[in-house]
Amino acid sequence: MKKRVYRIFLDYEKEEAWVNDMAAHGWDLKKTILGYFVFEKGEPGQYIYRNELVKGKNKDYFEFLETMNIECVSKFAGWAYYRKKASEGPFELFSDNSSKIHYLQTLNRLFIPLALFNLIMSITNFSLGLTVNLLNSAMGFINFLVAITMCILILKIEKRKKGLQHELHIFEG
Repeated sequence: MKKRVYRIFLDYEKEEAWVNDMAAHGWDLKKTILGYFVFEKGEPGQYIYRNELVKGKNKDYFEFLETMNIECVSKFAGWAYYRKKASEGPFELFSDNSSKIHYLQTLNRLFIPLALFNLIMSITNFSLGLTVNLLNSAMGFINFLVAITMCILILKIEKRKKGLQHELHIFEG
């Protein structure tokens, strides 16, 4: 039996937790595409899932994951979902705080330009909307909402990064 769910997440960790909750209830992820998730009925708690931005990762990286019995379930638009049998124990894609901090910096290198682009487009569309038509104003509003959403996401990531940096400083210092 299959289950299809439409759900948008702004926080990749909350998305990952939700997919793991679905797996705990016996729904194994089969595919995901921009807020569209396909699950298949399986054994409850059989798999642990992780997601990751894989932009720039090469074939060797995916082969390395396979040697660790980590299966790539779905890839779309630079994001990937992996799973591993829960019976093999927990797994993390990032083994230490330094690698987690580097990953968070990579995320923000993607999100900051997107936020700036949408902010510039909102200003442009608002300006055109005042002189050309109402459609530009509507598009400007949408661009502004996207820019604000991206800024909130960037701030959350920065907060996580600072927390990890603080922990790293405590353990090293």
